[in-house]
Amino acid sequence: MANVSVAAEWQLLHDRYYRKLELYQMQWKHIDLSRNKVACAPFGGPIALIRDDSKIVQLYAESALRKLRIFNSAGVLICETVWKHPGGRLIGMSWAEDQTLICIVQDGTIYRYNIHGECVEPNLSMGKECFEQNVVDCVFWENGVVCLTEAGKLFCVPDFKDIKPCKLADPGLGIEELPHCVAVIEPQFTVSGNVEVMLGVGDGVVVVDEDEVRHVDGASLGGPVQKIAISRDGRFLACFMHDGRLVLMNVEFKALFEYQCESTLPPEQMAWCGLDSVLLYWDDILLMVGPSKDCISYIYDEPLILVPECDGVRILSNTSLEFLQRVPDSTVSIFKIGSTSPASLLFDALDHFDRQSAKADENLRLIRASLPEAVEACIDAAGHEFDVSRQRTLLRAASYGQAFCSWLWQQFSP
Repeated sequence: MANVSVAAEWQLLHDRYYRKLELYQMQWKHIDLSRNKVACAPFGGPIALIRDDSKIVQLYAESALRKLRIFNSAGVLICETVWKHPGGRLIGMSWAEDQTLICIVQDGTIYRYNIHGECVEPNLSMGKECFEQNVVDCVFWENGVVCLTEAGKLFCVPDFKDIKPCKLADPGLGIEELPHCVAVIEPQFTVSGNVEVMLGVGDGVVVVDEDEVRHVDGASLGGPVQKIAISRDGRFLACFMHDGRLVLMNVEFKALFEYQCESTLPPEQMAWCGLDSVLLYWDDILLMVGPSKDCISYIYDEPLILVPECDGVRILSNTSLEFLQRVPDSTVSIFKIGSTSPASLLFDALDHFDRQSAKADENLRLIRASLPEAVEACIDAAGHEFDVSRQRTLLRAASYGQAFCSWLWQQFSP
């Protein structure tokens, strides 16, 4: 029965299982994500919020003063500070690897905050040329940023540990020809070792690095690209096209498969969930599309922020923090309905042992040759488990199997 209840929480996308887990009920009060700029640190780190001054919002009982607030991932306030910097509108903010909050304003000034809300001196700049042209968009990656100016020029900070802004090659954009979308391939994933920027311009895509510009025409792409999301390993692109198609490509723009969405409006957010599926978020629906053209949809009645992680996506809303991930193979092998894997039989043997049933011995005899594999699978599944009780039971199953596994005793004996 335990296997049935666990597997009932999963959803099948072609031949892969996914699960969506609630990690926290958010502890903050009266927060509306749609009225704020939000930056979520990776690996379950802090969340920074500040009122979005590009939107007309009703202040309700709030102070007219804008406050930068930092919460932990459960929505507990860590600190807040009044935002009183010059330089124009806040264009974007993101967390660096060292938990420093990077904020970029319209004139290209870079303000930095530590996790206690203290401004880190000195303030830095994207350079004089960027200052004169005004920043209209910025795209962050793990430890760097690319800024796009009103004049269609690109400026980059490759590493926040050593902030040295540089200008990228001129993409040749006119003042009235700003791109539909901007995406970045991190330096560690490019052949040149430099950042590559992809701009959806007109009917095609322009690829820019420090030294050169490459144009990909719309005929080979199948039309204008409205949104681009790049996989975490830098190998694949998810492109939302003008006609509502989601096309997955490699970085050479060779199409691998496509999925026709019901809406031709580009999604508000698009993110990879691991390397197996892509999430698209519109106003009230979250759509997950897999490589087999299957899809799973989730309905929401509140705004969301998608936070890609190495093993899934965190989904932040006004009221909760969820985690959507592909179910790990070890977990599937144990809890999949009807599974007869060694790990599943070992987990079942523990249940029989607890009930003092002779079936426990029978299960152990069936998997004697595979006990080390079963023990390792139970340990691995426990490491991926969020439910403490289930995690404890998996570790008990591993310990129970280890007692009958002479090979493991030899490996770990002093």
